Amino acid sequence: MRNFKLWVTFTFIIVLCLLFGFFITGIFSFFLVKAGIIVFGAPFPHMPLVGFIVSAACISIGLILLISRYYFEPLQDLIHALNAVASGDFHVRLPESSKNKNMLAIHVNFNKMMKELNSIETLQSDFIQNVSHEIKTPLAAIEGYASLLFSSDLPEEQHEYTKRILESSRQLSSLTSNILKLSKLENQQFIPEKKLFSLDEQLRQAILTMEPLWSRKHLDIDIELPEIFYCSNEELMIQVWTNLLSNAIKFTPDSGAIFVGAAETEKEIQVTFRDSGIGMTEEVQAHIFDKFYQAESSRTIEGNGLGLALVKKILSLCGGNIQVKSLPDYGSSFTVFLPK
Repeated sequence: MRNFKLWVTFTFIIVLCLLFGFFITGIFSFFLVKAGIIVFGAPFPHMPLVGFIVSAACISIGLILLISRYYFEPLQDLIHALNAVASGDFHVRLPESSKNKNMLAIHVNFNKMMKELNSIETLQSDFIQNVSHEIKTPLAAIEGYASLLFSSDLPEEQHEYTKRILESSRQLSSLTSNILKLSKLENQQFIPEKKLFSLDEQLRQAILTMEPLWSRKHLDIDIELPEIFYCSNEELMIQVWTNLLSNAIKFTPDSGAIFVGAAETEKEIQVTFRDSGIGMTEEVQAHIFDKFYQAESSRTIEGNGLGLALVKKILSLCGGNIQVKSLPDYGSSFTVFLPK
């Protein structure tokens, strides 16, 4: 059943006003009768007045409900549609059968707008996906030849150039890979191939996979992972943990500390990544899950601004959420909430 909060509130206010008006009218009529200005016959002298008030109240309430349904139900449909658009759903459509001409015009124009937005979104998505796919092949060739040159005997200057080519090609390869992953996820409506697996063991595997990165910076990794089982797609969930851990490592200075912990309640599972890194302002926190967003302070650090967007999309497909707490120079804490 739809949420009729808007028109119910309106109806309640109007009915309240009407009841107050009828109360005043009843009191006024009572004094008129008592003063002898209005006289009714026995045995029920006030029945016509009471009947009039009750009938008028019932008719008024009926009219208010009718008017509310006529004017406010299409408005409620529009509010639901706008909420869907705000959450990224460009496939929503409004019925074009309203008897209210103004609302009908709004619905028709809204549907036209959504068709245009949907076509633009589809074109953009297809373009990005196709371009990213076409870039992967030459990038793989560049990276392969650069690796061969890097491992061969070259003068020091040429060796440095080869190293930079190899690093840049790997960054571009990571970017195109993330774009393709995000494009694929945006076309999914549910998590495929779910199965029960050990979440704590998966987190440990993610930490071990990243060992070359955090050991190079001499980071202290503190873990608190009790036995927890979770039902989802293992491949997608490992992307969540590796992206969050990678961010923590990138933004934590040498000899810093990272905490990875998990806890389980009756309703949900919580996984926390906390670091002693550079932290973020509130302005940066408001945009970190936007695609390609990178704060000014992080532009010198390797990245493409898609990792957290991937995390957010995967968690939304799982019905989960992520909470961020951070202060500049005091580190950041990312807590993932997964429904059971």
